[in-house]
Amino acid sequence: MAGMSRAILIAETDRGLQMCAAAARLSTTQGSSMEVFERSGGDEKNLPLVRKVLASGHKSLIEHQSYSVAFENVSVLAEQFLIEFRLASFIVKSRRYVDFKGAGFYTPEALAGDARYQAHMEHLFAAYEALEALVPREDARFVLPYSFRSNFYVSCNLRELCQMALSLSSGRGAAFSELRDLGRQLSEQIDLRYPGVLDAERKKYERTAREPLSPAVGEPRPAEPSVELLASPNSAEALLNEAMAFSGRFQPGDYAHLLTDSRPRELEALSYTFRIGGASLACVTHFTRHRMLSPVFRPAISALNEGAYVLPESIRQNPEALRLYGEALRSNALEARRMAEASLAPEDLSYYALAGLTTSFLLTINARELLHFAKLRCCERAQWEIRGFAGQMLSLLTETFPALFSLYGPSCRVDGACPEGRLSCGNPRKSILA
Repeated sequence: MAGMSRAILIAETDRGLQMCAAAARLSTTQGSSMEVFERSGGDEKNLPLVRKVLASGHKSLIEHQSYSVAFENVSVLAEQFLIEFRLASFIVKSRRYVDFKGAGFYTPEALAGDARYQAHMEHLFAAYEALEALVPREDARFVLPYSFRSNFYVSCNLRELCQMALSLSSGRGAAFSELRDLGRQLSEQIDLRYPGVLDAERKKYERTAREPLSPAVGEPRPAEPSVELLASPNSAEALLNEAMAFSGRFQPGDYAHLLTDSRPRELEALSYTFRIGGASLACVTHFTRHRMLSPVFRPAISALNEGAYVLPESIRQNPEALRLYGEALRSNALEARRMAEASLAPEDLSYYALAGLTTSFLLTINARELLHFAKLRCCERAQWEIRGFAGQMLSLLTETFPALFSLYGPSCRVDGACPEGRLSCGNPRKSILA
């Protein structure tokens, strides 16, 4: 049904306004941290003070107020939008392990009561259920539409929550009725606690340039996954060795001990930019969950525009699964094209994008986060698609700096131990310190 997506503040910092007001006073007030905090208790001037300091551009004080939000029955399109906020913590349901047959789907306002939309989405869920009986759930999920329901938690400070609410209600999400409504819900709950705090920032978000959305629907065709290294340091080895010599913690060139250190900050001196192509929308979410990187993503409808899709080996090798998969892709393209020709807005057409349709994106990431990425994504337990991209990325990096990147790999190789417990593949790689 339309309009059921919800955003609910379910937990918040105790005495948060007092904490923010104390933060506003601390830098210009005599007394210890605790003395300033206690003097701020119950002060009717707290909220006006916070608003005044925010108006002067000092927004860090509201980072001392934290919230946890339950997003209930939102579309996975909304989930993808929200998890791009990098200064927040997320827990989402795994499409590899959770059965989504009964998840349901979001209906845009423009399609409320449209029996054909209802029937088509139910058809795609039926295809998912049929595939789930034939292939692993992580491969069946590729026929799920971006309208299917998701539930997740977000925890962040008030500054990031304000940015989230305004991006949804007034910024780049405002063209989507679902996202706009979620932003309104968050804004109302923030306004109850901090009236007036959002008002000064709203016009800035209204100036956000939005991505052009095309209603084109491409013919289904298998994708060609690709990874291109667009930019890397000119003298990566010299730069890293300089950082290591400067910190004095390691001898320059002692990369094995640097990689196994609990705080390898020196690696952050090296930054790399990739173009990733032919990645499913489902796979994009795996990249998004790595917070310490800078991505440039295209809107979900771009995958529908191009029509390319991933073809899992489990489906390729099963004739009945291949038939079901191909039929779902073709019928979805036909229905989406029919709706586009009927002048359905591209924002609403976006919900016809399937999780298995592919897109491209840019990714800038430093060598420290690459180490974390490789430890997780090169593991045999990692989902097969992102494991493939991680392998391609690592191969390109090794060509540029073999002494360092030849040591990268899964946790068993870098740390000498597998973190997967009973789910371990049972075949650990040789440790770089062995």
